[in-house]
Amino acid sequence: MRQQEERNDTDRMVAAITAQAIRTATCRGRTVLSAAIGRGLPSTALLAAVWMAIACSNGTGGGYLPIRLVVTDADGNAPSGLVAVATFADGETRIQACGDLAGEDADGSGTTVDNTDRIRCAGDGMELNLALGDVHVVVKARGFRTTSIDIPEDVDAASVALPLVPAPKGDFNDDYATVVTQGNADEVFSTLGVEVDTELGPARALKFYIEDIQGNPVAYFQDSHKYPLHYDFVYEVLGHKIPRSQFDDETYEGPDRNGMAGTIVWYPYLTCPSEDLGTKLESPLTLNFFPSDDLTPAQVLHAHRVLEAQMPFVGLTGGKNRLVFLPAGSLQEADLAGDTASFQEQDALWVTRPELYGDLTMQLLNPGIAYGTLRLMTPEELAATPVSFNDILVLTRLPNDLPIVGGTITEELQTPLAHVNIAARTRGTPNLAMLEASKDPRIAPFFGKLVRFEVAEGTFTIGLTTIEEAEEYWKSQQKEPMVPSGDIGRTDLADFSQFGFADATAFGVKAANLAEMTRVLPKNTPDGFGIPFHYYDRFMKDGRMTSAMCDGARKDCAEEGRPDDVCDAARKLCQPPVIEEEAPPSDEERPPSGEDASSPAEGEPFYDTVERFLGDAGFKSDTALREAALDALRYAMRNTAIDPEFAEVLDARVSELFGEVKVRLRSSTNCEDLPNFSGAGLYTSTGAWASGPQAASLEIRKVWASVWNFKAFEERAFWNIEHRAVRMGVLVSTAYPDEQANGVLITRNVADATSYGMYVNVQVGEEPVTNPEGGAMPEILTLLPAPGWDGVQVNRQRFSSLSPDKPILTQPELWKLYVSAYKVMVHFGKLYGEDPYSFPFDIEFKFAGPDRKLIFKQVRPYSVAGE
Repeated sequence: MRQQEERNDTDRMVAAITAQAIRTATCRGRTVLSAAIGRGLPSTALLAAVWMAIACSNGTGGGYLPIRLVVTDADGNAPSGLVAVATFADGETRIQACGDLAGEDADGSGTTVDNTDRIRCAGDGMELNLALGDVHVVVKARGFRTTSIDIPEDVDAASVALPLVPAPKGDFNDDYATVVTQGNADEVFSTLGVEVDTELGPARALKFYIEDIQGNPVAYFQDSHKYPLHYDFVYEVLGHKIPRSQFDDETYEGPDRNGMAGTIVWYPYLTCPSEDLGTKLESPLTLNFFPSDDLTPAQVLHAHRVLEAQMPFVGLTGGKNRLVFLPAGSLQEADLAGDTASFQEQDALWVTRPELYGDLTMQLLNPGIAYGTLRLMTPEELAATPVSFNDILVLTRLPNDLPIVGGTITEELQTPLAHVNIAARTRGTPNLAMLEASKDPRIAPFFGKLVRFEVAEGTFTIGLTTIEEAEEYWKSQQKEPMVPSGDIGRTDLADFSQFGFADATAFGVKAANLAEMTRVLPKNTPDGFGIPFHYYDRFMKDGRMTSAMCDGARKDCAEEGRPDDVCDAARKLCQPPVIEEEAPPSDEERPPSGEDASSPAEGEPFYDTVERFLGDAGFKSDTALREAALDALRYAMRNTAIDPEFAEVLDARVSELFGEVKVRLRSSTNCEDLPNFSGAGLYTSTGAWASGPQAASLEIRKVWASVWNFKAFEERAFWNIEHRAVRMGVLVSTAYPDEQANGVLITRNVADATSYGMYVNVQVGEEPVTNPEGGAMPEILTLLPAPGWDGVQVNRQRFSSLSPDKPILTQPELWKLYVSAYKVMVHFGKLYGEDPYSFPFDIEFKFAGPDRKLIFKQVRPYSVAGE
């Protein structure tokens, strides 16, 4: 009996020691073993203790003490697949996919991660190692809400249950969807989302609203066409009839908000690096919130969990089709940097905007179709070679100017504000940037051949075509005629205080808008005056094309490197018609003595020369002849004296307003800076003084002559603008020789169409922004409202290549730029009769002088083909 009782006591002791070992957080095997020896237990107990010590030991003082995590729904059924993210007491996080999801990479590297020392799949859940202490586990399963559990080191059980809560039921109607599955993702994003063209390729933006975020949250993926504003969707569809101010308070402010709103942008063709993931993201879906939203990282995580559960088509592990948080600006990036551990514990990915652009080797900048001969050119060859809409160019570098062509491929990456891309967006022609494009097997075989080129749907195609197909396409692209209006009755050289926006028909939009802008920003605009269309019109009527001018143009043609046969043909076309001599007048017809009896002026008026050119078959069909003939016309205009009386008045006006300081003469025609036609870079501007060899009365001829720049003529021809109706005004303003920085600002968030912001390209000194030379790339950033609209923050895509480690503008300068541009945007939006938030403007600015004074020099509508 006594022996039996001793055996029972021993069994109980063994069981107690074993249980103690299981419960011991650090699996201290030596403690268990010494306790058994100290109590003088028999061999069976010692054996058990030794077994526990061996089982716990892994050679480094660690061990393996399993705890079973049972994951089931309310009916006790295990999900078909799940992903567990376990964060251990030593700070290490492991991700384990089980069931149907077991094939997904845990880290996106393409290799299987060995987690067996810490976490394993086990039937209806997971088996975790408690040897290292507490474990925090997040579980994700398709069709269920993401949930989590903390398992303490002293848990007194062999298993722990984690019940799953079903995600909201799926609904997909004309107004919204509540679930985005593998089967309906394309349909949801294509019908409810908005197609967005970005530097990263085409994207799809889908707005969402999360209701009852504090209780039982439900995400609604709203029809972003029908309801572009979250408030309208909530008011009209969800029936929350509350004022806009209350909606903003309850959606975008504070920790106790009732809802959350944002946008998901799917980049189906993008691959980019991810420092967070440690490998590549493929086809990511970025989670975007408004820059002015003061949400915390914890609130972002909460929204991420809600959305991920209602989007079962997104990846739960690895790098493909992942939902990734994209901070709106520098403030949100700073908040995230202070709380990345929380994101890692949930395996909620994030990405910064520089990372999105990190592996960029190809930019699908503008969609479109082109038919033409594929030609490889350097910028120097382009400058010396006439091209037309019937040509598709592969350019080795970005050119300073781009004449009208059918389509473009550049071997240097572009910015959205590069002249090449602005021209393509305005014309609606395909534009692609690809590193080493000329060596690409999809392009190289087609040089010198007639091809069809298309950029669309995240890719491009080039293939051979026939002349019949090409001609049919070219004919289909003919535009409706456009006849610009011009008031030639006004003759005053009005300063900026004497004319404005309403006077564009007499001075041109560029001059009129700058004069108007002085009313908005009087301390940040230059002084100046306008020269109306009247004087260009008079010059074209009084100036004459003579045989001597044509001879001079022929010499100039050869000196500029054109072939002799082309120059000879242009000389022949230039020659004004010979007027047959009339019979001498009779005595009765002779004027009285002392009156003017001179013969008619030699040659023909410039307007008549233009008329002859436009009616000549060779001029219309021969690109090289057309370019040379227009050069002859410009030569004649540059070398013809203007009316002496006007010359005196003009120089005197410059002297009156500017003294002997250099001024800038800028083109201001009646067919540029329009809402539907930019005309950027088509015409010539130049510097001048009040007197001397570069007096304004001499230099103005260069500006007037630029009406007939070849690229301007071809652009107008492409848009079917009536050449005979073009009039040139001139804007005379202060010249700023000491530019510290210059740039272009678009009052639209070109980088991220899902949120409000201003897109900025800025460069050091006078280095061009839109047509950089020598490969210099500008700093690219977006100005965004800070949370609560309290100040401005920056989302910087990259630094300037001329200032690679330091921003060009200071934070106060950025704030001044943002506030000033906002005033301009609102003021001109009213003048154009448009909503300033949906009708963007293109604003040119500079910071000049040692005090870096902000100066705005131009504002015009930001025109895009099809808008």
